[in-house]
Amino acid sequence: MTARTTIFTLLATTLLALSAIPAHAQDFSRDGFFIGFGLGYGSLGIEDASDREGALSGYLKLGGSLNESVLLGVESSGWVDEEAGATLSFGNLSGIVQFYPSTTNNFYLKAGAGLARIDLDLGIGGSGAEAGLGLVAGAGIDIPLGSHFALTPYANFNYGNIEDVGINVFQFGAGVSWY
Repeated sequence: MTARTTIFTLLATTLLALSAIPAHAQDFSRDGFFIGFGLGYGSLGIEDASDREGALSGYLKLGGSLNESVLLGVESSGWVDEEAGATLSFGNLSGIVQFYPSTTNNFYLKAGAGLARIDLDLGIGGSGAEAGLGLVAGAGIDIPLGSHFALTPYANFNYGNIEDVGINVFQFGAGVSWY
């Protein structure tokens, strides 16, 4: 599936889900354990390089709620691109805090820190990987589809400082979340 096809599919799914908001928005709550995952498009950039590379990107997160406004958890996000038999991937594994400024509109902000890793597999026996400090920041909105289930359009910024080189990925897409 091409990146454009993936983006079109995610946008169409989001628009369809928006039509279901009034039916479930009043009884939606975030309490206890949560899990979510999403897929979308990511744009990778490397410090001092002029070009960015676009490819499939996504995340998986889980944790628990402190209250209706604050969630604590762990998130793994990744970006992967394959060209001419070589695979380049970048990922973050971070502890996160997800904050809802208002308990009525379901918009959130997210921040976290952890480990970033970049891997290059040339497909002919050569490969290498490096790791360093990872950071993540993001925003999204839960679109209720049930009392504890939501469609979640999101935008994230992932950063890794690996061997004193900054690597970043801007992600956007749609996910699903269970609370």
